[in-house]
Amino acid sequence: MRYPNPSSRLLPALGLALLLLPGCYSRSDIQKEQETAVDITDALPSGDQTPSPPTAAAVVEPLKTVNVFLEVSGSMEGFMPKAGAAGENTQFQQHVAQFLSEVNRTRVATRKSFFRIQEKPYKDTYPGISGIVRGGIQEPAKSTDLPAVLDTLMARYYQPGTVNVLISDFIYSPKNAGAIPYIKTDITDALQRNGAQSDLAVSVYGFTSDFRGTYYPALQATGKKSACCDTRIPYYFWVIGPADAVRQFDAGLLEDPSARQAHFGVTYPRPPYSVLDKFEHKGSWYYGDAGASKRNADTYRVVAVSEASAQQPVEFVVGLDLRGLPGQYRDPHYLQQNLSLQGVDTDAKLLAVTAATAQTKASSGPESRFTHFAKIRLTKMPQASRPLVLRLQDQRPAWVAQWTTKNDAIPAAKTFALSSLLDGLEPAQAGGKAPVFELPLTLQPAR
Repeated sequence: MRYPNPSSRLLPALGLALLLLPGCYSRSDIQKEQETAVDITDALPSGDQTPSPPTAAAVVEPLKTVNVFLEVSGSMEGFMPKAGAAGENTQFQQHVAQFLSEVNRTRVATRKSFFRIQEKPYKDTYPGISGIVRGGIQEPAKSTDLPAVLDTLMARYYQPGTVNVLISDFIYSPKNAGAIPYIKTDITDALQRNGAQSDLAVSVYGFTSDFRGTYYPALQATGKKSACCDTRIPYYFWVIGPADAVRQFDAGLLEDPSARQAHFGVTYPRPPYSVLDKFEHKGSWYYGDAGASKRNADTYRVVAVSEASAQQPVEFVVGLDLRGLPGQYRDPHYLQQNLSLQGVDTDAKLLAVTAATAQTKASSGPESRFTHFAKIRLTKMPQASRPLVLRLQDQRPAWVAQWTTKNDAIPAAKTFALSSLLDGLEPAQAGGKAPVFELPLTLQPAR
């Protein structure tokens, strides 16, 4: 957000929406299981007692309003150059014009408003904002101060059922270079200055585009560069609002597989999951759920082990339906690094996490309902009913560090102090970050 004078950038993020599928239990089955079940939070160490994500039955505020804010400072001109004789445009122009059209037409929300961000937000219209994106910035602002804009957004536009989408190159260049070490604090303060919002969530989406114009680095001393660039330059969407609204918006309008993603404070309903007794199984075990032999349920959570040893291990697969989660949490590499198995008095281990294949999708078995599979192995018989839990940790994705630079004098697909900016979105939480989800299971000896 700079012109000759550097400033700040704002960006949009994403929202997210998930549905839960309850298991087909009879009332008597549920009562029996409640009588014998062992709560994982009671059995695991106290440090692991993390509250479960909301369930589908929780009351959710419907998404009502979408506000879109487009930064129009000088440093954004290269993304939105004035149309040339040949009518060429940038990927930013194509992408953002399409996004604005989708917001304007969507039925996900009933009210949509559009703003241009100069020194502060100014009310505009869909045709007006779309015209700027397509035709170029006619009167660029000199600078846009990111903390000030965030402060204004939280004070005037943060409401239940509302998301605020900021589109910017997200370059924060304070007038005083001595403020750079305090970027994280400035962002946190701006978001909380008008009263802490316990349900505040932010989804960040990162993109890159060709760029044709003057490049203004965050560090003013390095000087601007005309006729830039031969490389792609990042821009961002930040989606800001209450967690329920952000989740719904993300799922409805920002499920873009090409985007880099990072989510802060967004919570998701527990995804559907089930043990699969005829899919890549090994050893002697069966469904131990109450009444399992008398019903054909969609969901099984109890594994009854008849025999287990190093020579005759037990292996079973848990099917996971992660379609309700953002792409970041469905990525197989992310799952392999961050999905863990915890239990009590068992040697059960998570062997692998894989994505569904064409074969599993086409199968006539229950595995066709799931997007991912977690394979678990154990070699010791459970002595009594014991809890297990599959837990997905919420870790910052690797792309954030890869797109961060301490010196943006040379144009590149990196953003000055990006990691520090995102640090400001997740102030320290007591007990650490909550997991994305926890999926309870039970091991028990065969009866």
